[in-house]
Amino acid sequence: MRDGVELSTQIFLPESKGPWPVIVVRDPYSFSQYASCKVFVQYDYACVYQEVRGRGPSQGTWYPFTDERRDGLDTIAWILEQPWQNGRLALQGGSYLGVVQWAVAGDLPPEVKTFVPTVAHGDVYELSYHNGVFNEGIAGVWLHSQFQPITRMLFAAKHWRTHIAGHFPALAADPNEFGRAWTPYRDYLLHPDKDDPYWQSPDYVALRQAHKNVHVPVFMIGYANDFFLPGMLQTYEELPTRDQSVFVIGPGNHGGGPDAEVEGSYTRDYADTLAWLDHHLRDAPLPERLRPGVNVFVHGDNSWRHFDRWPRQSPVLTYRLDNLAQSQACDGGALSIEAPSSEQTARYAYDPRKPVPTRGGAFQLISDPVAEQGNDLCERADVLSFASAPVSADTVVNGGIRITLRVATDAADTAFSVKLSEKFADGRVYNIRDDISTLSMRNHARHRMPYTPGEQVEVTFDLTPIIWRLHEGSRLRLDISSSSAPAFFPHPNRDGLWSEVADPVVAHQTIYGGTLEIPVE
Repeated sequence: MRDGVELSTQIFLPESKGPWPVIVVRDPYSFSQYASCKVFVQYDYACVYQEVRGRGPSQGTWYPFTDERRDGLDTIAWILEQPWQNGRLALQGGSYLGVVQWAVAGDLPPEVKTFVPTVAHGDVYELSYHNGVFNEGIAGVWLHSQFQPITRMLFAAKHWRTHIAGHFPALAADPNEFGRAWTPYRDYLLHPDKDDPYWQSPDYVALRQAHKNVHVPVFMIGYANDFFLPGMLQTYEELPTRDQSVFVIGPGNHGGGPDAEVEGSYTRDYADTLAWLDHHLRDAPLPERLRPGVNVFVHGDNSWRHFDRWPRQSPVLTYRLDNLAQSQACDGGALSIEAPSSEQTARYAYDPRKPVPTRGGAFQLISDPVAEQGNDLCERADVLSFASAPVSADTVVNGGIRITLRVATDAADTAFSVKLSEKFADGRVYNIRDDISTLSMRNHARHRMPYTPGEQVEVTFDLTPIIWRLHEGSRLRLDISSSSAPAFFPHPNRDGLWSEVADPVVAHQTIYGGTLEIPVE
């Protein structure tokens, strides 16, 4: 690299006569060569597999994401000096291996014709915090696992849940548990505000903005229940080459695994990636299925839809919270099309030391995203549950769902969480989308706002877009609470820096009403 650091790099060359088009894969995990270069070389591509700075045998110090632009550009420049390349390059990989592609995306030389980032975008803050709540089930468990001995790797997540997740204060965690990842983990805990100078460093800003300078077509692969999806949707919308690019959104979680309720998964990722690379590196015809636009899986219908732009504007069906006094029983409250006839309230106590368990959803590194909800969680005293009347015919939800709550608390700050599910006629309950927000960073705030205990405020949740077929006879269920652990670190109900709080307090929450807005076809 430009500073003299040497990175471990393997070159895979086909058995045919070169030079060849080249696929570049940069990896922090030391194993993705088996799912990338060892595959692509069989299809007559040269492939360069590199372990990023400070990982595996590579020299230097690893601090997540910060050196990937410089090192990636240096690596591409070095490849272009080699006799076995033919002047046509592409980048490929998923998760961190996709983020490193976005890091160089705005500065690519003309020899790079395209890139294929899977489950990745360039906004590191959004991987660490969500509306002011720490994404413990993403950033926390990920950093904890990075330097575990291989003999402990399989048990790292269980150990993390037992010994680290949800322990107060978060900053008192044992640094030895994280090894060399302790420094970035500690930095994430110390900087919860989106506009904090830490998140505005030149490296983070460059990574966050790089996609706006892309000048090549991009093939993006995402999953409906992956935590990267909201940022990927924004990235795709802002791509200068969007009209030449393709975005596939399949079912499943961050690893692409199938959903429990949704039959099947996206199994064409290799075939589609090879077809895309053949087109842009070898001038082969592009299959019709990869025409520009967005290909989205329809949950509950096990089908696919193609859109030139997605999400699109759809008519909105509005439900209102009703029967609040009965909402501490499962489905006791009502989602009503009509406005409530009188003012109502519902109250519950939220104890950070006894949070509501996470069940499904997109805010964990690997999980069963569409999980059977049952009735045990909505029977808790700290969960309010509302249900609609049965839908009279199959109805397709298509786009972003918005939930607005009018709330108050006796705490200096707190959090509210929502989960929307489909309750089938036979009693099964599967989550569609969930969300969470603090009061101090409600409504997409970039920095903490003051809150006066007892003050009634409005909190808006914009749920990640999805296409979901509601079945005739099903009901919508909306559960409201204040926690979802271990996906999110339980809010301590105090103001100030959350990660320093050693003595969380119980908050007494009040719901005054709210709305559920669903885009339907």
